[in-house]
Formats: sequence, structure tokens, C-alpha cells
Amino acid sequence: MDRKDNRLDGGPQPEVNRSPPDAQDEDPEEVSALLHGEGDLQDTRCGIGPFKPKWLQAFARTEVYLIVYCIAGIAHGMFFTYTVSVISTIEKRFKLTSKQTGVILTGNDISQVMLSLFLSYYGNYGHRPRWMAVGVMCAAGSGFGAALPHFLYGPGEDALALARDASSSSSLEGDNRTETHAAGEQELCFSHPEENCGEDGGGGGAYMGAIILFFCSQFFVGIAVSIFYSIGVTYLDDNINKKAYPVYCALSFMLRILGPVLGFFVGGKCLSTWIDPKEVPALTTKDPRWLGAWWIGYLFIGSSLIFSGSLLSLFPRKLPVTLRREAKRVLRQTEKDRKEGGDRGLQYFASLAKQSKEAQERPTLPNLKKALKRLFTNKIWVGNLFNTSVFVLASSGYWSFKPKYLENQFRKSSTEANYFTGIISLVSLVVGTSIGGTVLRWAQPGPRFVTGYNIFITLLIVCCYITLMFIGCPKLQIVGPVEGSPIPACSSTCGCSAKYSPVCSEDQTTLFYSPCYAGCTVANASASPITYTNCRCVTNSTMQDDYAPQNTTAFGTVTSGYCPEPCSTFFYYILLECIVKTVASTGRVGNSLINLRSVSDEDKGLALGLLTVFTSLFGFSPGPVIMGAIIDSACLVWDTSCGKTGNCWLYDSDKFRTIIHLVPAVLVLVSVLGDFVVFHYSRRMDLYGDREDQIQLERARRVVGESAVVCKSQNLGPAVDT
Repeated sequence: MDRKDNRLDGGPQPEVNRSPPDAQDEDPEEVSALLHGEGDLQDTRCGIGPFKPKWLQAFARTEVYLIVYCIAGIAHGMFFTYTVSVISTIEKRFKLTSKQTGVILTGNDISQVMLSLFLSYYGNYGHRPRWMAVGVMCAAGSGFGAALPHFLYGPGEDALALARDASSSSSLEGDNRTETHAAGEQELCFSHPEENCGEDGGGGGAYMGAIILFFCSQFFVGIAVSIFYSIGVTYLDDNINKKAYPVYCALSFMLRILGPVLGFFVGGKCLSTWIDPKEVPALTTKDPRWLGAWWIGYLFIGSSLIFSGSLLSLFPRKLPVTLRREAKRVLRQTEKDRKEGGDRGLQYFASLAKQSKEAQERPTLPNLKKALKRLFTNKIWVGNLFNTSVFVLASSGYWSFKPKYLENQFRKSSTEANYFTGIISLVSLVVGTSIGGTVLRWAQPGPRFVTGYNIFITLLIVCCYITLMFIGCPKLQIVGPVEGSPIPACSSTCGCSAKYSPVCSEDQTTLFYSPCYAGCTVANASASPITYTNCRCVTNSTMQDDYAPQNTTAFGTVTSGYCPEPCSTFFYYILLECIVKTVASTGRVGNSLINLRSVSDEDKGLALGLLTVFTSLFGFSPGPVIMGAIIDSACLVWDTSCGKTGNCWLYDSDKFRTIIHLVPAVLVLVSVLGDFVVFHYSRRMDLYGDREDQIQLERARRVVGESAVVCKSQNLGPAVDT
């Protein structure tokens, strides 16, 4: 009552008390005028330089940014899964071991380790959409660079030889001598093609340039990752209501999921085309010698990244909705103060918020050290960092070689392996992420429930890996120079080489190492698949028991490629993986919430950047290399050309199956320790912004107070008149 009387008396009052009786009646636009200057308004305009037309400002919206961000994310995600989908073809084309391809895949992680910390920290204080655009353009250059080895080295001598077989057979069709002589490049009994050890045929050092190009391509795409997935997420989070983040995050995940899925589909489509589209060899895609057009997809992905990067560069430093949210927050703080009987008016809170922004930390090395200290003393963030890093170490090796595993374990073509992998990812991630985002938005479970659910998911994944270890096909029994397999006497005098070209006998069961080991002397390269006849180890549709030579008229035929696989466990493998992946995907949005809400707003960009550094250094970098080296230990048949060892043609399927599932199962089990730490300290986390106004007010007072101390110590006067 005294305050009211003083106002009526017209006595002098502090400026901070000149607020309307009800702050809720104040127009947010008028409050915004107190908070924001002309520079703030210019920061919300779309365009580059002088190009900021009025019609373009209609696109300065959160929904439009989400769409463009997802388009860029789709193209970016395609790059990684496309590389995984064609990695086995690249191995065969350039004679690489799994360990060598693992080293190539670490290129993007090395750049993330080197640059992610600084790019995410300094970029978070700059024009974030343009930083992202630069990163996307780097990824576009990586796409074109990855296709460059094809234009420098061509399709390869093996592909040219297979194409020559088909063309020569077709040109001589109708001649009685065609079948015997058309296949000069085929591995036949008493007839062996000469090795071409020229510039392109040696396989070893000749392809060192290709390895360097692939590595550089991965290195520059890592720069894009350092920027895109740290700054892009914080830009979205800063321009939406905290309660709405689960919905936007779920939509972002679901749209960006299309990228990895499309990467597998594009990979499958490209690999169904011969490496040289102008030629058509007499092979089926299931033949292990088939080489798909691995390079075409990189050109498409690079073009898509240029388009999406150009759109990102047009977005403003901050969206207009951010200014309105800041004004509404000041109104709520004023109204709350009035209801509690306070006498600090609207101008006080507006002045406090404005000077808090002006006094915010600048991106300097001393401030970086302070931010790092805040993060590494944050128990929740450290626990989540440990869990994520170890989990990525476990899963990166598995997913890098999963298409290759499906090819070798279930005898699927590279096209089929990519299609199945893509379908699993699409169905499980879309369903799981949509369910998780919906529950978090409307049910809003507490932090203990969200973190406890993550523990359940981690343990479920461990059980899945262990179960998948027992789902596979019987080990291939090959007649030829393979450990534990017999060398047939009927082809012992043929002088067969170690070149692996599997052929299936007439009985559709017996698999020979090559047509030479089947004793074949005639090849019809115009047939698809290639048919070999006059095979002395095959007779009357049944392989001879003692592999002994028989009458020539009784000799049988074989066809190139593997025999039909009677194994039916592939369906159960895919089904179990799809179910577990769907359940696991329901926790993706919750995990993203934990990453963002466990740190203060000014540390979000740095926190995500550090997460990228640690997952790259301890997860993505060593994962494929370690897994590739272990997988190589299961190899039974290596490619040997011109005295040099190249890619692996045949694996011990039982050992391969055990390795690729047991290693990640153990590592994922170790990662659950981080989940327990997060669960223990998560009780007071604010996942949905319920205490956002109070947190922002306390932060503003702290920042302004610290600024006032600095100004006083330097005799610069007070930072704010309180």
C-alpha cells in the first residue's frame, strides 16, 4: 500500500519501477524494442551480403530451417552409408585388405579429432548457418574426390578381362571353335591367362594413389561432421521452445534417417550396374567376381551436398522467433516478480537480459579453458561421454563391415546386402524414433526414467549381439586348395593357379574352387552365368566320388558363382536385428536430450564438439581398423597377383560370425558403466525447460555480476545500475 501511495504522490521513483501494473498486458514487440537494437534485427534477415530481398524473409522460420537442415543431413548421411555399402567392391577393385579399408575410413575421424573442438567452440559464437554451409561444401568436395580414383585408374584389368571374354564370345558366336577359344582369360584346365603386372595390374603400389585419395576424401568429410552435427543441433535448440525439442528432434532424426537408408539403396542400385556401364559381362551380381559401378553414387551425393549447402548459407545468424522468445521470457520474469510482491519493473529485467548478452563470454582461449573445466567436472556429461565413446567403438566396426558380412555369411550379392541393411535401418529407426519423440513430448517422463531406460537398451543390445552370434549358415565346403578341403585327383595335372573363381556343379551342391579344379577345358563366356563344360571332375549331374578321370563323353558341366544356399536363417537374423534396433531407436531422442540438458546453454556447442572428438578418437577411428584386422584373421583365400597379396576372397564363416558379434557385445557391456553414472546423478536434470526462466535469470545475474567486478577492478564503472 505504501508503494501505491508513493506513486500517487508523484515522488521520484527509480527507473526500474516504471512498469505497467500487469506485465502480461505488455506487447512482446514493445518489450523487444527495449531488448534488441538494429544490429539484432539485421541478424535475423535471410540472405548473403546485399542480397536480402523481402520475399526471402518469409523463409526465416524454424520449420524451413529444419527442412533444409534435414536435406543437408540426408545428403551427408548418404555419404557414410554409401561408402560402407561399396567398401567390399572397392576392396576387390583396388586389391585392398579389410585393415587397409579400415584405415581409409578413419580419415574423417582424424580430422574430427584435430578440428572438432575448435570448430564447434568458435563456430558456436559465429554465423552458425554459414559455418555449416562451409562444412557441407567440404563434404561435397569429398564426394567428387572419392570418385576420382575411377577416372584415374579405370575399371581395372580384372573387369576389362571379363568384359573381353563376353565380347569375344559374342563376336564369334556360331563358330564351332567359339566355346573352346573364346574364354582366353578364363581359369581352365591346361589353359591359364597370363597375369598383367603393368601399371594397373599389380594391385600393390600401383594403387597407393587411390588409397591416398580415398583417405583425403574421408578427411575432408570429417570437417563437415565437426561443424554440421554440433553447431546445427545447437542452432535448432536455441530457436525453439524447450518443451517442443523432442518433437523437432524426432522429426530431424526421422528425416535424416533417410540419408543412411538412401545411401544403402543408392549403393545397391549402383552396384547392380557393371563398373563400366558401357560393357556387360557374362556374370550375375551374385558372382564374387562381379564389380559394381561404385563411383557413380559419389557424383550424385556431391551434387546434392552443393545444393543443400547453398541453401544453408542463406539463413540468418538467428531466427526472428528467438527475439520474440527472449521478450516473452522477460515478460514472464516481470510477472512472476510482481506476483511475489517485488518492485522491480519490466525495464529492470529487460536491462538485465540485454546487459547479460553483452557481457557473455567471448570465444577466447582463457574462456575455452574455463568451459572445458565446467564440462569435465560435470559428472553426468562425463558419464555420457564414456558410454557414447565405448558404444561407438563397439558399433562402428560392426556397421562398417556388416554388408560384407552378409555377403560372405549368407552368400548375398552386394546389392542384396545393401537393400536389406537399408530396409532394416528405415523401418526400425523411423518407428522407434517416432515413438520415443512422441512419449517424451506428451508424457514427459522424468530424468531418472529416461536414463534408466538407456541402461535397459544397452543391455538389450548386448543380448542381441550374443544371440546373432549363433544365427548363421553352415561353413562352405569347397573342393580345391582350401584348408581342410580335398584336392581332386582328376584335376591334379591341370596346373591350376590360386585364382579364386568359384563354380557350382550340376548337382547344385558341390562347389569347386575354380573351373580349373573342376577339370573343365571349355568355357562359354556368352552365357550368363558363364557355363564351363567338359569338366572331368563332374559326370552325369553328380560329382565322382573319387575325383578320378573318366570317359570324356561322360564329363559334366559347371556354372560360375556359388551354389544355391539351402540356409534359411537369414530371415531370423534380419527379423531379430530389426526388432532390437526398433526398441533401441526409441531412446535416441532421450539421449539427445541428456546431451543438451546436462550442460549450460553457452557450453552446448563445445559439449557436442568434445563428444565428436572423443567418439572419433576412441570410437570411429580405432573401431574399423581393429575390426578389419580381426576379420582378416578369418580369411581362407587371399588374392595374390604378381606376387602381392590383395583382398580376401573367402572367409571362415564360423570364425567371421563369432568375431563380428562377440567383440561389440563385450564393448557394449563395458559402456553400460557410463549409463549407471548418468542414472545416479540425473535426478535434478531439467529436460523440458520447466525451470528455464529461473535458470536464465540466475545466469544473467551471475554474468552481469562478474562483469561488474571486472569493470570495477579496471576502474571502468559499473556494468549495470541495479
